Amino acid sequence: MVNKIVKEIKSLPVGYYILAVIAAAGLSVGAYRLYAGLGATTHLSKAFPWGVWISFDLSTVAFSGGAFTLAALVYVFHLHDLHPAVRPTVLAGLIGYSSVLVILFMDLGRWDRFYHFLIFPNLNSALFEVSWCIALYSTILIYELSPVLLKNSRFSGILPIIEKWTMPLVIAGVTLSTLHQSSLGTLFIVMSSRLHSLWYSMFLPVFFLISSLAAGLAMVISGAIISFWVFKRTLAPKVIAELAWFLPWVLGIYLTLKLGELLITDELHNLFTSGSYSVLFLAELVIGVIIPIILFSFKKVRESRIGALIGALMVLTGVVLNRFNTSWFAIRPLSGEVYKPHWMEVAILIGVAASAILVYSLVAHYFPIFEETTEVTAVKETKKQRQVSSLPQPETVPGD
Repeated sequence: MVNKIVKEIKSLPVGYYILAVIAAAGLSVGAYRLYAGLGATTHLSKAFPWGVWISFDLSTVAFSGGAFTLAALVYVFHLHDLHPAVRPTVLAGLIGYSSVLVILFMDLGRWDRFYHFLIFPNLNSALFEVSWCIALYSTILIYELSPVLLKNSRFSGILPIIEKWTMPLVIAGVTLSTLHQSSLGTLFIVMSSRLHSLWYSMFLPVFFLISSLAAGLAMVISGAIISFWVFKRTLAPKVIAELAWFLPWVLGIYLTLKLGELLITDELHNLFTSGSYSVLFLAELVIGVIIPIILFSFKKVRESRIGALIGALMVLTGVVLNRFNTSWFAIRPLSGEVYKPHWMEVAILIGVAASAILVYSLVAHYFPIFEETTEVTAVKETKKQRQVSSLPQPETVPGD
């Protein structure tokens, strides 16, 4: 048994070893942070109690929104053509939320009391609601993924019971994810004196929710296309185009609400008069919203693997900019104090990210995560057949 495991480990590509080394180094720094405390390992302070870790978490939670977005489309709106994307997306969502929980654990001053929100409820706190929703939704994601993990195990007999309760739990998961995606925006409503007016709004919960829907769709599209090269499995081009069709509508609603809110509050002039803040805001909107709306409005782009990937990555870049702007770049300095992350903060982030990629790759390698997706060879063959069928056919002579 041991020899078999060793042989299997040796057969893995070199990329797995590189990820493992990076993950081990980053998590080792994380262990030291827990031992030495925040003061010795971070540049966080009373002026900036939240830093790059929270910005990373907000971005990762938005990316992980693909799980609840796809679940809603497949199980609630019955778009069953999208079902092949469910397993890879649920796995990505679970690993994303796990990464968020690890970073949140690092961010706690008294990490040994992480469980206190369970037994000392603060019903007036948005963080209390976010903590409970993330914990419960992560549990539901494990439940959704369990049929894949248990399929060929000794526990496969309980699969009918698990499948029986999948639908109500998926609906509960969509509800929980909707709640905490919006509540993350609620956290910044109390920061009116420090968050720049281009980002500050009473509609921040709505903006966070809608942008997470866009990020979730973009994550599914980019993941499917990247897996075309990495895992030699992908979604059918029709499915990718169908997902891409939703993006201009979601982004269009977001853009309308965003600019409309600035117009109503008489702050539209800040778009061009706020110096570096204007640059950040316009970059966020142009890269992540306006250009993708234009790109995905064309059918040829939606049906093009490269075009869809470029558009999806631009949406994800815009969401990352939005989350970093809201939680860091657009926060005005207090008493002249400026926050710059400590190298250990960055090292821990890189370690967690490498761990997430490594775990996803290993699970996808050994479990039927892509079982319902299409092999690359089949996609190429289908494309070739379409090209042949579109060519002029020779005329048939009667009697031949």
